[in-house]
Amino acid sequence: MLASAPGQAPSPEVKRALGSIRTMLLVALIFAIIATILELAVLGVYAYAFAVASEQGIAGPVASVAVGVIVFLVLVFLMIDVLVIRRTSKMYSAAENGDIATLQSLNSIGWAIVALIFTGIIPGILLLIAHGSIEDLPSPQA
Repeated sequence: MLASAPGQAPSPEVKRALGSIRTMLLVALIFAIIATILELAVLGVYAYAFAVASEQGIAGPVASVAVGVIVFLVLVFLMIDVLVIRRTSKMYSAAENGDIATLQSLNSIGWAIVALIFTGIIPGILLLIAHGSIEDLPSPQA
């Protein structure tokens, strides 16, 4: 556990830990945004392909259902990505401001696992690693 006296400036160890956490959160945020952009591109490609297939009369009812299911799944992934990006951004801001209480309140292994599943390996693993580092920070009430 890193030590810091209450009411005082954080110790150098806490500042270093916050810097490391901030870097992990920033990289996780960047890769989550990249994942979201790629999902939007996939959605656009499917919409374009389906429009072309419909125009040429090749898309039947089964293809319409399949495209609908894929579009629905991509939209679900997009919504969850936006939530992960929003939460990671709040965590990054808290780390940037040295607000350990807010950072610890937003810290969740569940959200790290959600990020791992929906936004990709890099953001998920970075949030899992940051979770442990955030847990090691001294509690503001201590």
